[in-house]
Amino acid sequence: MPTAYQSLTEFVHAFGARPATSESESRLRAYLRRRLQERGLTVFEQPFRSVPSLTPAWLVVSLLFVSSAVLAWAPATLAWGAAALSSLAGMMMFWGLASGRWDVMRLFPQRESANLIAVAQAQSEPRRRVVLMAHIDSQRATLMWHPKHVRAFGRNFQLQAALLAAHTLLAMMLAAAPWVGLAWVIAPARAVMTLGGLVALYGMGVLLHRELFLPWVQGANDNGSGTAAVLTVMERLAEHPLPDTEVWGVFTGCEEVGRPNGAFAFEREYGYPLRDAEFLIIDHVGLGEPRYLVAEAMLPRARAHPEMIRRFECLAQERPDWRLRPSAVPHGAYTDALPFYRKGYKAIALWCEQEPGFPPNWHWITDTLENVSESDLERAVGVIEVFVWSSG
Repeated sequence: MPTAYQSLTEFVHAFGARPATSESESRLRAYLRRRLQERGLTVFEQPFRSVPSLTPAWLVVSLLFVSSAVLAWAPATLAWGAAALSSLAGMMMFWGLASGRWDVMRLFPQRESANLIAVAQAQSEPRRRVVLMAHIDSQRATLMWHPKHVRAFGRNFQLQAALLAAHTLLAMMLAAAPWVGLAWVIAPARAVMTLGGLVALYGMGVLLHRELFLPWVQGANDNGSGTAAVLTVMERLAEHPLPDTEVWGVFTGCEEVGRPNGAFAFEREYGYPLRDAEFLIIDHVGLGEPRYLVAEAMLPRARAHPEMIRRFECLAQERPDWRLRPSAVPHGAYTDALPFYRKGYKAIALWCEQEPGFPPNWHWITDTLENVSESDLERAVGVIEVFVWSSG
């Protein structure tokens, strides 16, 4: 039976980068389906529709704030009302994208994608269900994830959120100023809104540069490693099913599009029958030491289930050689765990780090097979297997 690293090598060479909703994403899904069916597992697809990229939605957010800043300098008070409405719409979209609580992406053109689901039945009536989840799509490189800038990603996202919130508040005060005698607010409102508009204009430049000049990354670590890890565990379970634990392996599409659309689609359709299952989301496990992720996203933060945190604390104590520690996804970023954290499922995510707080080669052109460690990947598979084989 191939190791996780051997499987990763095979499909990275065969499929390369895997943009969301693309043919290569579909071809990898077909490859995984064939592998799993050959092992005798129950395998099926869950179709859904998704945007192919995060760029259009974030471009609109930026454009709304830039427009608001320009309108703030118009002499007509009617333009100030338009500035307030523009910034309010931009802030609502920003909040939806940053929190995952509103599906902003439904406003944009959609394409076909799917989740691939494999089920390893228990030997007897299952008393426990585990869902292992990994996304198969990869991201386009973007300057905000350049190795020189990525360490500040979370901090910069928080500062941006605070500035745009101030922009929105002052835009509404500016619109009200002529009617309630707030003439003193005009100058500071224009100053803050100009700064917010400049930040949004810079964001538009980064997004357009991404689309015009930067390539799709190979995605060996993000998330070829997680895909290979789940594939390996599911194949082993096909050979050696557990006594009373049923395991679902879910390979999601469209995680890298500004919202983990495959995971949200899975939760909508299968969340009810799996409400008591344990969800382990695997992402970026090809290089570094394993970390269980206790929080992600923003406005507000979404947090792992306390019971799952306790389980991983126990695993860390039992196996100190793994160097398993807690960590968190930077503010403004997420994994496929987001919909399950939001609704209180017993869920937690796992990735690997070399430096605290972010995975190596994150969304950058250096995320290649050459920068995946076979031993680190196999250690992550070991963590997953012990979690699956344990009974809590």
